[in-house]
Amino acid sequence: MFKHVFNAICLLTALLHSAEVLAKDDAKNKKLAEATERVFASWLADNGVKDGAMVVMRSGEVIHRFEKGSRKVDQPVTVASLTKAFTGACVAQLIDAGKLQLTDKLADVLKADLASLEKPNDARFNQISIADLLRNRSGFSPSVDYTRGGMAHYLRGHDRKKKNFQSQMDQITRYVLADDPGSTYFYLNLNWLLLGAVIERVTAESYEEYCYKAILQPINLPAFAFSPDWTMMSTYGGWYTTAKDYAHFADQLGRSVAQRKGPVNEWLLKLSAEVGAGKPFYALGTNIRITPRGRTFWHSGSWSAKGTGVGGSFDDSFGSFFVSYDHGLTYMMHYSNAMQTKTGDLDRLMGQAIREALQ
Repeated sequence: MFKHVFNAICLLTALLHSAEVLAKDDAKNKKLAEATERVFASWLADNGVKDGAMVVMRSGEVIHRFEKGSRKVDQPVTVASLTKAFTGACVAQLIDAGKLQLTDKLADVLKADLASLEKPNDARFNQISIADLLRNRSGFSPSVDYTRGGMAHYLRGHDRKKKNFQSQMDQITRYVLADDPGSTYFYLNLNWLLLGAVIERVTAESYEEYCYKAILQPINLPAFAFSPDWTMMSTYGGWYTTAKDYAHFADQLGRSVAQRKGPVNEWLLKLSAEVGAGKPFYALGTNIRITPRGRTFWHSGSWSAKGTGVGGSFDDSFGSFFVSYDHGLTYMMHYSNAMQTKTGDLDRLMGQAIREALQ
């Protein structure tokens, strides 16, 4: 009899404790929802942006959705440079599966593709490694990148609604490197186009098919799609998805690499140690900070252009931003009129509001 009473008391205590924890979580989730919406709505207004959408997740669950104007959280949009983290995740999967190595040379992996192109104008091209591309340290100059200089002219001269990997690689091999591979960080879109070509060569599948099976299907997300208007930005800026689905992908990003405990995870830990514990570094298409509590990932994306090209009008302006914190909170947002915005202010204000809400 006493044993049954004791067990009943223990069960009741556990239930009451669980209810208390849930109540505290609900209260925190409400504070987080209010804080993130307040900051994002104010930021949109301050920057004169009429349309925006945001999803906030905590511990793997959506806790808040916010929409303004024509932008919706379930509306597929071009997420611009947030595509790079997806490309990085696909490459990481190949490396951890033993199908590719961080030290592999780009020229060796793409030997068959490069055979039909002119010999690279810079012999150092042959020294670029997969790790160099994943860290934006290929050595190419920002002045020749896709949104500037020669590549900007290339974009206007080719149909932006086609992927055109081969012709874009032909353009890249003509450039002289600004620095030795592996030595200097330059944020470059072309690194991620080259990684897209690597994925297709190693897997003998299209980027879209392989990355869907490797990354999206295991976490029950829809098939990958390139933007119907910006397919050419493909593996560096062309992912066409919703805020909700991107937030789910971002929420899984850090855990998936850490859980595999493969060479990519070891590499990230090494990079973190090199820059100093808790300090940020760039790899896998995103900014990363590793702390004893976990890993924080974040990246912004934007596209603004005027004029016309082979594929029609280039008049467009949009932006996106995501953060996946080491404490289990993730948010993703997208908005119009990226030309007018300052994502640095948004990151700082959101971070401050989230810290206060979690206290």
